[in-house]
Amino acid sequence: MNKFNYIQIFFLISLFLINGCSNNISSNVTTLDPFESLNRKVFYFNKKLDDKIINPISKSYAENIPEKARNSIGSHLEWMNLPNTIINSTLQLNVENTILTSAKFLLNGLTLGFYDLDNNETKVIKKDFGSTLAKYKVPEGPFLMVPFLGPKTTRQFSGFIVDQQNHSNMISGKVDNINLIEQPIKIIHSREKLSDTIDSIYKSSDPYIKMRSFYLQNRRSTVNSNKKNRKLELEKDYEFEKFLQ
Repeated sequence: MNKFNYIQIFFLISLFLINGCSNNISSNVTTLDPFESLNRKVFYFNKKLDDKIINPISKSYAENIPEKARNSIGSHLEWMNLPNTIINSTLQLNVENTILTSAKFLLNGLTLGFYDLDNNETKVIKKDFGSTLAKYKVPEGPFLMVPFLGPKTTRQFSGFIVDQQNHSNMISGKVDNINLIEQPIKIIHSREKLSDTIDSIYKSSDPYIKMRSFYLQNRRSTVNSNKKNRKLELEKDYEFEKFLQ
């Protein structure tokens, strides 16, 4: 086991301890935010980063890249994330979703995901390790605002770390290298797609509270949803939640 894995395990244990203590103290509180003062500072740091760097680049991306090309990039980024759904569908004993996602990943691998060869006929339910922890009754824990990564719960943040490691272990080194290079593209693509929603949050009287409320509501609906066909009004919310992961 390398040094990174030891650090990862220690960090996950620490998060679960924070999670457990916070839930014991405030088990009946809908929104656990014991670190609000620190979270607000991190939120405004992330907002400044978005204002100065991410948002301007995303606007340039929208202006200079044709819509069809942006759609292909979005399809590719979705394909790159399918291995996490395969792993977590298996852990959640969802055999049908595991098979469908595996088939979709292999088929669209012929185009590296830039073109959906089954014309979006294969409907998969996106899963992550945070939703796996939720299935096995791990409490969501307190709300966290993470530098660069944005809002998360301790449960989802723990799951995010595991998903990143599992993704690297499952796919080939060449594809993993592509994924690493494309992380900045993913951020810019997501920011451009959700510009209206994010800008609306920033314009509110208390952007931090609105971001926290929007994120928690959306994350909970995503974790608790077992339906293949989501309602149309939830689709944009799900895309926003993906951007925040």
